[in-house]
Amino acid sequence: MEKAIKDFLKNVANTVLKLDILSYYHEHPYAMDTAEGLARWLNRRVEEVTRNLQELVDSGIVLIEGEGTAAVYSYSPEAGISEVVNKVIGSYRLTRDTVYSEVIQLEKKQEELRREYQTLLFNERGKTETILNSMEELVVVLNREGKVLLANERFLRHCPRAGAESTAGLMLEEFIGDESVVRAIRASLSEMGKDEESRELFLNGCYYQLHSVPVTGPDGKVIADKEGKPAATVTVFRDITREKEIERMREDFISMLTHDLKNPLGIILGSSTLVLDGKLGFLNEKQNRLLSNVVKSCGTMDRLINDFLTLSKLEAGMLSLCLEEVVIDNILRSVIELFNPQVRERNLTVSYRNDCEKVLVMADQVQLERVLANIFINAVNYNRDGGRIDLSLRDNGSTVIVEVADTGIGIPQDELPFIFEKFRRASSAKYMKGTGLGLTIVRELVSAMGGEIWVKSKEGQGSSFSFRLPKAAT
Repeated sequence: MEKAIKDFLKNVANTVLKLDILSYYHEHPYAMDTAEGLARWLNRRVEEVTRNLQELVDSGIVLIEGEGTAAVYSYSPEAGISEVVNKVIGSYRLTRDTVYSEVIQLEKKQEELRREYQTLLFNERGKTETILNSMEELVVVLNREGKVLLANERFLRHCPRAGAESTAGLMLEEFIGDESVVRAIRASLSEMGKDEESRELFLNGCYYQLHSVPVTGPDGKVIADKEGKPAATVTVFRDITREKEIERMREDFISMLTHDLKNPLGIILGSSTLVLDGKLGFLNEKQNRLLSNVVKSCGTMDRLINDFLTLSKLEAGMLSLCLEEVVIDNILRSVIELFNPQVRERNLTVSYRNDCEKVLVMADQVQLERVLANIFINAVNYNRDGGRIDLSLRDNGSTVIVEVADTGIGIPQDELPFIFEKFRRASSAKYMKGTGLGLTIVRELVSAMGGEIWVKSKEGQGSSFSFRLPKAAT
């Protein structure tokens, strides 16, 4: 019998659909129906049922009466096969019922897990909304298609659809209704991941700075779709109105410095110089000494004001540079010549090595002279008597590198990262007079001309300041 069952399963009931048909007839032994009717009972396609019925007819298990779609099928196994069919269908139904029972249990478990997940998701969404609503910034979360997934209350206050019952799922344009805001968000999203400055937007009397980032998972990795693109993005509107007001106050302060300090300082300097030159009569030694100190202090004050004005303009983006093709070799030689008296006074040796004499760089000639003069005079002032200053100009592909090295007092290693900050001076140079703005101005000017500056130093052994500038297009 076992062999007969195996042969039957192998040669006759060799598909699940055949077993379902036989199971149906086993439960309804006197049923007569068309292939279409059986297909409805079994919830299968008519073509599949017709093909499997025909194979059962060929095997002598099912009888057929009529032709085509009107053909009627009935259960009529040949003698000796009924017992085999009974055993096969009994085992199949037992297995099927067991599997169905397990499937039902799995479906119930899946439904329970789905409900738990929805509850957890709802709770987490509530936490997220609570956090977002407590933020000072305006926040909106979009999916890849540009539909709104989430927006905090501060954002909704600035949105025309804030009173709508449901905002999630709307396209950005429909959700906001303000074309200027939509353009700003789209622009911020397009610049996401680039080294671009954040977008600014004026909205409802306030200035905002927009910054967009992709949504990341708990591991810090970007949550991506099948194409590897961010599945969602977060755009944050940071209120910079106060910063704008402070910027305006700084601009006003710069104007005040220009007018209210430099003008009277010029009068003091001019009057003192006039008296010191003896235009108003003879001066005794003490008067001459005191007036000389006044003139010298006026010069120091004038340099301090100029440094502060330059730095403020650089930081505010108000210092306009005239970038042009410049022969940097000529400027270096003129700076060396300019400070020859100071070099001779300190008995210093200056060497100059140039690997790119005719190379042109894109720079503002006046400001480049200022950069080189500042670095070179530092190498003079912070050097030891009888020391060396080594200048070099070398080609570096698309850029030119200038290096000014000295054998002076050097800079402590722990102070190197801060040497270009405002009002920061190395502890080894405390005895030297200065404003603490020179190197900050140098860094800002080099950066404004598209370059980069860095320093290497060892305390007691000297310093090496280097910067690179882009070559002019040839």
